[in-house]
Amino acid sequence: MRYNQLLERYNKRTVAISVFIVIALVMGVIFVISALIENYYYNPTKVTVGESKSDIDFDIYALTELNFPGYFLTSDVYVDELGLGEYDISFYLRNLFIQKNKYVATKIKQDRKIKNHTESIEGISSKFTDIRFPGRNPEHINEQKQRVMNHITQLNNVSYVSADLTFEKDLNMDELRELELKYPSIEFVWAGIRTAPSNQKVTDIIGIHLMSSNSSIPREKVVEEKYPAFHILEWLVNPTNFDTNEMSLEAKAYELHYKSLLQYMIDRKEATKVLESDFSNRKWEYYRSALDYAEEYGVKAFGVLIYTNAEDLIQLVENESIKLVELNQVLASKGYIQ
Repeated sequence: MRYNQLLERYNKRTVAISVFIVIALVMGVIFVISALIENYYYNPTKVTVGESKSDIDFDIYALTELNFPGYFLTSDVYVDELGLGEYDISFYLRNLFIQKNKYVATKIKQDRKIKNHTESIEGISSKFTDIRFPGRNPEHINEQKQRVMNHITQLNNVSYVSADLTFEKDLNMDELRELELKYPSIEFVWAGIRTAPSNQKVTDIIGIHLMSSNSSIPREKVVEEKYPAFHILEWLVNPTNFDTNEMSLEAKAYELHYKSLLQYMIDRKEATKVLESDFSNRKWEYYRSALDYAEEYGVKAFGVLIYTNAEDLIQLVENESIKLVELNQVLASKGYIQ
C-alpha cells in the first residue's frame, strides 16, 4: 500500500516537472520569437541613438523639421506597445503661425504606418510652386506675383501674414543670415534648401528652421557629438571645428544643421522607410542625393517661409530680389504681442 502511494506521488511529481518544463520551453520560445520579431521590425522604443530618449523622439524631430515648414515637435513621442511589432505613437506639433499644438497619432504595425482618426502629419506642406514646377513662363510667374501683391496691398497694415517667398537667385547661408538681420521685424521661420539644379523638377521640398523658430527638443550630448548642430542652439553655445574666417557663426550653424539632419535620416534608413511610408526607399535615396548635392554645390536657400505684417512684407518684396510670393494664411493681426 505504501509502495503504491510513493509511486503515485512520484508520478505526480514527474508530471508536474514535465508540465513545468514544457511551459518553460514554450515561454522561452515565445520570448525568443518576440525578441527576434522586435529586432526584425522597426521598434520605436529602442534607445540606440541617444542615451536615455527613445529613438523615435529623434526620428520625428528630424523628419518634421526637414519636411514640414512652420511646425516643430513640442513634446516627447509617446509609444504604446500593443504586440509583436505593433505600436501606437502620438505626439504634438506646434503650429508656429497660430501658436497652437496639433495632435498627431498613428499606428505602426510590423513596419507599416497605419493612419487612424486623429489629425495626421501628412497634409502639412509648403507651396514654392516655382521649385516644384520649374521652367514656367516668366511672364506668368510675374503675373502670379503681382496678383498676390495686389491683394496684400489691400490688407490692413497690421494684418499678419504667412507667406512663402522664392528668391530670384539662391542665397548661401551667410546671405540668408544677412537678410534675416536686415529685417528684424520679420520672422524668418524656415528656409527651403536647393537639392537639385534649378531646371530640374523637385518632388520633395526640404529645409531647416531658422534661428527664430528652432526647437531644442529632444537633445542629448552624444547625438550632438555625432551630428554637429543637430540642434542649432546647442551648437551655438559650444561651437566646434569653426573657422571664423570661413563664414558667420550662425551661417555655419545652418549649414551643419542641414547636413546633420540629412545624415541622421540616411543613417536611420529603417525609420525613414517606416515613418515616411516609403517601402521603395525612394525618400531615403532622396536624402542621400540631397546631401551629396549640398557637399558638391554648398547649402543654398531657394526661398523662405516668413511671418510678418502686410506693411513689412511689401517693403521686403520691393527692396529684395523676390521671384514669387505665395500666401499661406492671413490673420487680422498677430495673435501674440511680445
